[in-house]
Amino acid sequence: MAKQIKPSKKTSPETAKQKKSSLKPSKATVSEEDAMVDAFIMEVDEEVKNDNLKAFFKKYGLYVLLVLILVLSATVSFETIKNWRDNQFKAKTDSYITANYAPTAQEKITVLEKIAAGKYGIYSELARIQIADLLFEQDKNQEALDMLEIIVSNDELNPRIRNLAALKAAAAKIDTAPYSEIEALLHPVIAADDSWSPVAQEYLALAAIKNNKTQEAKDMYEKLLQDSRISEDFRNRIRDMLTTLADL
Repeated sequence: MAKQIKPSKKTSPETAKQKKSSLKPSKATVSEEDAMVDAFIMEVDEEVKNDNLKAFFKKYGLYVLLVLILVLSATVSFETIKNWRDNQFKAKTDSYITANYAPTAQEKITVLEKIAAGKYGIYSELARIQIADLLFEQDKNQEALDMLEIIVSNDELNPRIRNLAALKAAAAKIDTAPYSEIEALLHPVIAADDSWSPVAQEYLALAAIKNNKTQEAKDMYEKLLQDSRISEDFRNRIRDMLTTLADL
């Protein structure tokens, strides 16, 4: 009896592809799984961060709080001091302005003397200068010069205020004082080499002319012409003086 052969069950290519594809997860499934993993990792990461933050504040929280308190206190104190200083400065400024609007020279002097005697900073020093100016206006020249000399000799005052006082004193003494006295007054002003220096050199040149030191005066004027700080009017005045000296 012939052996009966059973037909083999061959799998078609399409069937094979279907089986293979059924074994692999779909892209949608993979994306969902990745999203779940990422969410889990983020959650764990946040918990770790929170735990670290809690541990940090548990260990250093008091110090952080103290630093914040100190910073806030310093800020408040700075603003308070700044406002106080601004108010003080405004009050001093108002006092100085009020003195200048007094109806008479003597009343001005009275108010300025209070400012000069008080702790008004630069206004106290300016008040002394202004008192001297008012005394000159009243023909109290010696009192004015005494006031200026006190300012010039006070090393604790602002150097520019002292130099201004020296200039005013020299201008008042040019016609009467010897050259050496004028030179002693003006030498520190010239040595400072600031905006007052050219004016001091001009005063010293005038003092030299008054004391028959013509050549010294010419040299001073020639030097002044080389100073780039002076104005054109100042320069023309010097040229006029040099022309006058040349004609002598």
